[in-house]
Amino acid sequence: VAPVLEKKRLSFKDSHALKTLPGVMEKLTAEIEVLRKWLADPGLFARDPGGFNKRSALLVEKEAALAAAEEEWLRLELLREEAEGTQGRLETQ
Repeated sequence: VAPVLEKKRLSFKDSHALKTLPGVMEKLTAEIEVLRKWLADPGLFARDPGGFNKRSALLVEKEAALAAAEEEWLRLELLREEAEGTQGRLETQ
């Protein structure tokens, strides 16, 4: 007797996040690029130390958000693959 495999599925919330996270990551990547260009200006700190500090802090925040979004997307993608693999095994039995 073959073991009964539990059918795994993504929740609606996870499925939606899996679809929308690539756009979120793309937007964050673009924002990070803009901030890096601003911060690459060698005279920025001398002209506007407050703006430099604000943009530096925002860059750290955006990079952390991007890393979190990438980790969440990877977690969800692995769940999706697992669910599809389970579904395939259920159909072949």
